[in-house]
Amino acid sequence: MVQWHRSRSGDLALRAGGLSLCALSYVAVARLASMHVPPMKAGLTSFVLAALGFVAASAGSLLLTLGRRLFDEVEVSARWRHRVRVSISSLMEQLSMNNIKEPALLVVGRDADGSWTVRESAGMLLGRFASAEAARRFAQAERAGQPQVAIASSAGAVARIDGRLSLRIVEAKAASGA
Repeated sequence: MVQWHRSRSGDLALRAGGLSLCALSYVAVARLASMHVPPMKAGLTSFVLAALGFVAASAGSLLLTLGRRLFDEVEVSARWRHRVRVSISSLMEQLSMNNIKEPALLVVGRDADGSWTVRESAGMLLGRFASAEAARRFAQAERAGQPQVAIASSAGAVARIDGRLSLRIVEAKAASGA
């Protein structure tokens, strides 16, 4: 079955509709111009005529120009296609599948905006949080079942020693409490 807009008569109907919308736009704008509305005194009628003229001219010129080509499929660039969000657990699975070592250290600290973050030792941001407790809980959940992964904290305020963050290991507390 041929779709109606793919046929020659469908194309002509779309273009005729576009021409009639352009004519409607002309009538609306001509009526608006003949009203001689002073600035700052425009009423509802003026705004409706202006909107009708704009929408009719836009849609009319589109239909008149494209006709049946309006419904052609367009290939979307890879940049604008929908991407599947990757969860942290699937990222860890991919790392283990590619024989890449998992992070040996998760760093809980603050960024320049004041948000609490969790980063791996290589510097990749794993999460951004509103509170330090939420960031620590996330880091502990990411470390679950992996005792070789340590969790460090920058202790809230970013203390710097020779241009580097001073980190304190919070593993000792967790190990002594267990």
